[in-house]
Amino acid sequence: MKIIRGLVAAVLILAIGAVVLIVALPGEKIAKLAADQVKAMTGRDLTFEGKVGISWYPVLGVSTEKVSFGNADWSERGPMFTAEKAVIGVDVMAAIGGDIRVKNVELVAPDVLLEKTADGRVNWDLSGGYVSTGGQSSGAPSSGEATSKPASTAETGLENFALERLVITDAQVRYIEHGGARQELSGVSLQMAWPGVGQAANVTVEASPFGQKIDATVWIAQPIVLLNGGHTTVTAGLAAADGGATFHGQFGIAPEADGIVQIQTPDSALFLQAFGLSGGEGPMSVDGGITFTRGRQLSLRGVELEALGNRFNLQADVDLNGPRPKVAAQVATQTLRFVSEDGEGGGAANDSAAPIGWSKAPIDANALGLVDGTVSFAAEAMDLNGITFGKTRATVEIDRARAVATLQEMEAYEGAVTGSFVANNRSGFSVRGDLNVAQIALQPFLAATAELDKFTGKADFESRFLSSGESLDALMNNMSGEGRVEVGRGTIEGIDLDKLLRGDVTGGTTVFNSMVASWIIEDGVLSNDDLLMSLSRLVASGEGTVGLGLRTIDYVFSPQLRGPDGPSLIVPVKVSGSWSNPSVVPDLEEAVKRSFDKDIKVVEDEAKEKLVKELGLEKQEGQSTEDAIKDKLEKEALRGLQNLLGGN
Repeated sequence: MKIIRGLVAAVLILAIGAVVLIVALPGEKIAKLAADQVKAMTGRDLTFEGKVGISWYPVLGVSTEKVSFGNADWSERGPMFTAEKAVIGVDVMAAIGGDIRVKNVELVAPDVLLEKTADGRVNWDLSGGYVSTGGQSSGAPSSGEATSKPASTAETGLENFALERLVITDAQVRYIEHGGARQELSGVSLQMAWPGVGQAANVTVEASPFGQKIDATVWIAQPIVLLNGGHTTVTAGLAAADGGATFHGQFGIAPEADGIVQIQTPDSALFLQAFGLSGGEGPMSVDGGITFTRGRQLSLRGVELEALGNRFNLQADVDLNGPRPKVAAQVATQTLRFVSEDGEGGGAANDSAAPIGWSKAPIDANALGLVDGTVSFAAEAMDLNGITFGKTRATVEIDRARAVATLQEMEAYEGAVTGSFVANNRSGFSVRGDLNVAQIALQPFLAATAELDKFTGKADFESRFLSSGESLDALMNNMSGEGRVEVGRGTIEGIDLDKLLRGDVTGGTTVFNSMVASWIIEDGVLSNDDLLMSLSRLVASGEGTVGLGLRTIDYVFSPQLRGPDGPSLIVPVKVSGSWSNPSVVPDLEEAVKRSFDKDIKVVEDEAKEKLVKELGLEKQEGQSTEDAIKDKLEKEALRGLQNLLGGN
């Protein structure tokens, strides 16, 4: 019992002694000791303003009013941070032994200022109290070891330093880069657990910079090495919008990094929104190596990216010096697949769902000004909403908001496509294209792009265009350019033009020997006057206009039968109106004018008699010959056109 009473007495005496010691020791002295430790560690002043008193709960130590932490000596913007209130806890047992050790720090509503100069200096470099042993290198840190370490504890006086707990609530962080934009982040909370100078630290951060909560966790193997400007192993994680990102590797406060990055998110759009970014659709995953040097050089190696239902291999080098990041990247995929929002493949839109006109929504081309550089793309196959291509090689060069995409190789429907496309947003948005297609198979190509499968043959195609405007509607109405198409021997299935002109609409196949046409585009209107299709017994010509901006057509197609003494019959067919609902009617007046060079009245009578005979026409009672011919030709032309387009 004496032993027990002795132990109880000893505990009471120690407790009373601790209280007496804390009460007897002025709060200002504890604050000064804490400031001295910070000064020894960072080389900067920790200043307490106002009253400093004893804090009993939740930690034993001192409570201060406004506190500030000194900035780098080159800064002219005041303290690196200020806080409305600070609570500093001490190690009671160490205090009993006469050694004041700071164990806990709590900061309320701090205002943190981060700065970076034009020459790359940063105010969060706190290595003033340490000696580097590895030297400064502009290269990436080694992934296996730290390149610098703290000076001996005897030199710094931090042999017993410990900061077991750091708590920051409702912080505001301001970032200012010389010549760059200012960024601010408010409502930040942080907690750090760091048992001692030779042990690892754990940090957690919570923030909602763009409305969605972001949680971050960081494990730092050697915090002192990090503060000294060296590199240490770091494992960091971010969680937002049911997605997450992790980094594991070497990290330096410069900043420098060399490690592995992984990202997994079920909704990439929501995940990016949490960080103030736009874009993305559906799930996304990223896995690969990343290196960032203090010279602001970023490298990505062996990166596998899954997004938009596709899998890409990516490597890139990015120079972050200069007015814009400069990128040199290579992107490759086995098969690139793009499907529209309704999940259906290509083909022409249903007329009932077709838009009345082009979109007048403003085109946002600001992304062209975000980076400079060159991106190379390679795919073994592509399916762009039902339009398929084979092996493809392309390069995009971007310079001051002007992008030039060069298509070196593209296999398409048994043919090849080459050319270039330019998008320029330096002073208003403009586009320019130069496209060349060689020996493309018409039947599969038109079936995929326009749901027409009646044409066969191979075509050569070339087109050049130029336009400017702030919307798709403006681009189509301002377009200018020229082009030409040439088709070798081919067929038109489901219609026999020779039989059609003789009144037979039983179908069949038109075999043509060649077809050529050229066009010019001015102010959004395509004009053609030299369409020529050659058949064994028929020659067909065409001329007219197509309103690319207004989505209209005004075109005359004129097939003519070949007789032993020249053309025996010419019956032009006029197509006019909107793209979605064109009118197709025979032009009898033009037929008469083109077929004969005689007195117009005589020509009309002869033409009518000839048409009656050629068409096997039987007039209804009271119907004129002209009306009968017109009705017959209009019906047969419409039936033939419907058959050609795949109707009933």
